[in-house]
Amino acid sequence: MNPVRNKPPLAAAAVPTEGRISNGVKLHDIFFWFACFFLAGVLVASVVSGFTHAYLIAGLFILLLFLLVIVVRRKSLVVDGSSLVSLSLVVLSLVVGSVYFFAFDYAKQDNRIIFGEKVQFSGVIREAEQRLSSQKLVIENIQINTSRYPAFDYGDEIKVVGVVKKPDAEFASYYKKEGIAGVVGFPEIELVSSGNGSPVKAQLLKIKSFFESSFKKVLPFDQAVFMAGLTLGETAEFSDELKEKLRATGTSHLVALSGYNISVIISTVINLLALWWFTKRFSFWISSGMVLGFVVMTGAEASVVRAAMMGFLILLADKLHRVYYFRNAVAATALVMVGVNPHILAFDIGFQLSFAALLGITYFQPWIEKKLKWQDKSGYFNWRKHLTTTTSAQIAVLPILLYHFGQFSPIGLISNVLLLEFIPITMGLGFFIGFASLIAYPLAWALSFPASILLGYELGVINVCAKIITAFSKIPNIFSIFQ
Repeated sequence: MNPVRNKPPLAAAAVPTEGRISNGVKLHDIFFWFACFFLAGVLVASVVSGFTHAYLIAGLFILLLFLLVIVVRRKSLVVDGSSLVSLSLVVLSLVVGSVYFFAFDYAKQDNRIIFGEKVQFSGVIREAEQRLSSQKLVIENIQINTSRYPAFDYGDEIKVVGVVKKPDAEFASYYKKEGIAGVVGFPEIELVSSGNGSPVKAQLLKIKSFFESSFKKVLPFDQAVFMAGLTLGETAEFSDELKEKLRATGTSHLVALSGYNISVIISTVINLLALWWFTKRFSFWISSGMVLGFVVMTGAEASVVRAAMMGFLILLADKLHRVYYFRNAVAATALVMVGVNPHILAFDIGFQLSFAALLGITYFQPWIEKKLKWQDKSGYFNWRKHLTTTTSAQIAVLPILLYHFGQFSPIGLISNVLLLEFIPITMGLGFFIGFASLIAYPLAWALSFPASILLGYELGVINVCAKIITAFSKIPNIFSIFQ
């Protein structure tokens, strides 16, 4: 008797066994490869979209890919008829992806905008961002940059008189990704009415604003804005110096609301609900609702949406007692996000870094731990786990960082090992401070003391690591005296 036949290996058990079509090809494999080549088709169209004959160039790219696949699989194509079906699926997915990108662009064209002339228009603000000395407002597909005061909010209807300009060619891809067709700088603005947006979103933004003001009342300003970044992803009040330090020390992801932040929120909510003996069904809806509200409240950045969708799929798989298939969950999440906005695939660095880091941690970290024989060793404050996690993510995002910025931060390994263990505690204290402020500010003050100690330590680590980077950057100047 062969015991393996009665008990399949774990790797096989982790793969869905349902959904086969007649020739034995699994439906989940078809979906995965369709998603991959659909995304490849979108990427091809994105890259060539700036050229004069974009449609023709995209077609040539797809034809080259088609010929490449034929050359690689020529032997199996001759002897195996199913390979022809697979090849047809590849070509179809590439074509559909490219056509979808161009169709999306065509549908988004707006011929109503008059560029270069003083015009008057009105509309409801769908996005309002207050910065240190200015604010950014968005009405439909027009971005308005204006002075900090008077402050306008989401849902305000305003009348604007100014000159609409096309976005600078250097940032055209960014604005296209954001759905912005024109920009107005410091126009005349008149408030017409308020409260015209979604009541749910307006309330969520009020909660966010309340949390931010609570942090400022009980914490020093620099710690308060850093806490707002950690818990809410709000970086509008970050100074250029702090942004540069975060970038130099490889810790920008701490305030970018990545999957790490979402996982902290989900695990905290589930653990709290478990303490009160809520049923799994109730916990599922509460957790899903809180994650959805958090995504809306924090502006639905690509990294947050990615993390929230994958977190929701984990919760859904658990609720339905189904196996969570990581590979297809990643593909489905990317497919949905690119379906909503195909420009994020090639032009949203946050989207690229989020998926790359996730894949790096998932596939590189076990390999590194195995090589170092650290599978069952965590070390003080989980330093081994944080080191392998950071290293895995850095390896995966390295090509993207080098392409977009031409550099990466080697000291990020050290700074993240020193910080990551304390970030969930700091975030938890931040949320408790916000909720405590609803009850009584003395309670928020009490919670602010341990939070201030942690924030002081975290900002101190970032400052020290930034100084080390600065000191090393001056070394070439020291040697230059000998030239």
